[in-house]
Amino acid sequence: MAKAETLKVRKKKWFQIVAPKVFREVVVGEVPLYESDQLKGRKMGVNMMNLTGNPRNQSISVKLKVVDVKEGKGVTEVMGFESMPSAIKRIVRRGKSKVDDSFVIQTSDKKLVRIKPLVITSHNVTKSVSTALRRVMRNSIARLAQKLTYEKMIEEIITFKLQKHVQGLCSKITPVKNSEVKAFILVEKQGVRPIVPGKDVDFPKKEEENYDDDEPTSDSESSDAESSDAPESESFGEEDEKEPGDDSAEDSSSEEEGEEKKE
Repeated sequence: MAKAETLKVRKKKWFQIVAPKVFREVVVGEVPLYESDQLKGRKMGVNMMNLTGNPRNQSISVKLKVVDVKEGKGVTEVMGFESMPSAIKRIVRRGKSKVDDSFVIQTSDKKLVRIKPLVITSHNVTKSVSTALRRVMRNSIARLAQKLTYEKMIEEIITFKLQKHVQGLCSKITPVKNSEVKAFILVEKQGVRPIVPGKDVDFPKKEEENYDDDEPTSDSESSDAESSDAPESESFGEEDEKEPGDDSAEDSSSEEEGEEKKE
């Protein structure tokens, strides 16, 4: 009699996924797979508090991607992180202004990143002040990115050094209560152009520390613009007033011509 063929059943194994070096390569999860090579390309979201141990980061979600496999473990890279909308709403209060922005920067290792900084002022500010704050945020962050690598940039954000740096510069324009980074996302799309400090943001050609000296000049420029607009409005009014006068002059000249004819 022929022997029955036995089917070999492959069993899956559990493979660990570890965080990048900036998060001390802690284990962030395990995945059941047949081979460890199947880990490459997998993406996952992790709460930043589980990576740093800092409760202040509990409202931030980190996106990781497995880029390599070493010793049967998936090595990940940070694709970005983003704050929860509810956490942003908690720090915004009545009587204060929220000044945020979104732009692309380039790190020293030629990686493009979209960053979304946020500044909460101590009181309501005008549109001109909000524009000045955005110029400071763009220039300070873009210049800092040119000096730091991608991983070092992430380290500066999770340790809140970048936020404190931006808050200190913005405080020279107006009192600032909070400075946060809503999102930090690695740009994978081709053809995206990063901003150039001092060029794409129309920033004065002075040092950032002396930027507060430029703020009064902007106010004077706006006052000059208002004063320059005033004469124009007056001139339009004068033209309107002259039109009835011109008609009266024509009537008087016609009457004089009629009297001469009678004589």
